[in-house]
Amino acid sequence: MEKTTHTNPNPQLPPSNNKSSTTVGAIIILFGVFLLLNNLDLGFLFPSWLFSVPMILIIVGLVIGINSKFEKKSSFILIAIGGIFLLRKIFGDFNPFQVLFPAIAIIIGIYIINRNRKAPNFPTPPNDTPTPHPTDEYDWDRRVVNLTDDTDPSQAQSATADASNKYSGAQSQFQFSENYLKVEALFGSANKIILSKNFLGGTITNIFGGSVINLLQADFSQPIVIDTFQLFGSTKIIVPPHWIVTPSVSSIFGDMDDRRIMINHPYDESKKLYLTGTSIFGTVTIKNS
Repeated sequence: MEKTTHTNPNPQLPPSNNKSSTTVGAIIILFGVFLLLNNLDLGFLFPSWLFSVPMILIIVGLVIGINSKFEKKSSFILIAIGGIFLLRKIFGDFNPFQVLFPAIAIIIGIYIINRNRKAPNFPTPPNDTPTPHPTDEYDWDRRVVNLTDDTDPSQAQSATADASNKYSGAQSQFQFSENYLKVEALFGSANKIILSKNFLGGTITNIFGGSVINLLQADFSQPIVIDTFQLFGSTKIIVPPHWIVTPSVSSIFGDMDDRRIMINHPYDESKKLYLTGTSIFGTVTIKNS
């Protein structure tokens, strides 16, 4: 008896987590409209500082902040730098260095205080992520419940279950954070080697910086998405030769370079990586060696 297998010839693209492309596109359109009106001798309708470099830094900072709900520190840095130099452009006698260094010291101090008070922020795991349970015979981290004559057995079981659930939840969050990629390079570089066998994708943000992500030893069981954002930055992603990589990156004065070496190696249909995001004056490079 012959077996019939039903395959989907048109696999559905996983929902993109790129939220910046629409906002960036709208801002560029507005900037183009203002620039067109300025070139048509209608520039008197707008102040001169509207087309300055500090204003561009503020706009980019707002884009990053809005799309990340102002969780990324790079948005505050860009807005602060752009705002200080914009004040100098508006008020000619304003010295930005009188404010810049004290502001940096204050921001660093607040960051250190909040960092010590705030618990690590783990990404929310998906609903279908299985919760790991301890496999050892003895769970040394489990809360000890003393059973006495006055203790209700149902309350003791409930306390033990609550302690076990807290342990499992913490382990699940830690495991998910190990499987999720989150890179932010601001005026610097980042090199990551992913060893997870349950890789879930992630996000990469480069602002005047670069990142190198090595996925040769990573593995996953379902299609994943890596979202990138480059502003005068670069991202290099090294993938195994049998992975299927589908780039969908919007490049604005940027470059999307696929340098994978074509070899006689069969592709694995279950290993699909989708690259999404926006690259402004940046480069995204894909390699397999």
